[in-house]
Amino acid sequence: MAKKKTDDIFYGLILNEGQEKLKEAIMSDDYNVVIADATAGSGKTLLAIACANILCKTEKYKSAVYIFPTVEEASLGYRPGDTKMKEADYLEPLYDALIKIREIPPQQAIRSDITEKNGTAWIEARSATFMRGINLENKVVIIDECQNMSVPIIKRIISRCHDNCKVIVLGCQAQTDIPLNKSGFKQLIEHMENFDGCIKCELPISYRGKLAMHIDKL
Repeated sequence: MAKKKTDDIFYGLILNEGQEKLKEAIMSDDYNVVIADATAGSGKTLLAIACANILCKTEKYKSAVYIFPTVEEASLGYRPGDTKMKEADYLEPLYDALIKIREIPPQQAIRSDITEKNGTAWIEARSATFMRGINLENKVVIIDECQNMSVPIIKRIISRCHDNCKVIVLGCQAQTDIPLNKSGFKQLIEHMENFDGCIKCELPISYRGKLAMHIDKL
């Protein structure tokens, strides 16, 4: 994604047609569910985080939550450390996006005891593993790498969202790290097709270059 030095309205970024459509869908009051079927390197996580920042800073939503899969879900509980330490290895896409919207250091934006006390926290990071019993209300909910989530996990997350949430689902059907028959992303797209207040966007261009786009079709 290119940067435009003379225009800082949207973090100085120049958006292509697909990215602009995704941004407008997220920012629109007409949709509370936005699904992006986007190739790897298309800027989908950056766009979602950037829009979430604006929506939270303008107080349209109370805060944001970034939810990510752990491909081997059961093994997460056996890793050393507390929940936050176990999840930290999966947060690189979130850190990268926060840096690009000038949240430096990125940890200052992510909810913790320290950032809550300092008043800098506006987004929480959670794995899909630890979602039971969670109640999501008046939040921007970003579900990243949804192609690596099963139908039960997707249901576990979205069923916890109140109607006053903005739910952003990001995935790439071409890059699934779990068996295809276990991925629930395609089923979610089909299930939500006629749901009022849902829109599907596509980002087919990878900014990593021709090689990444070509191998994605393997």
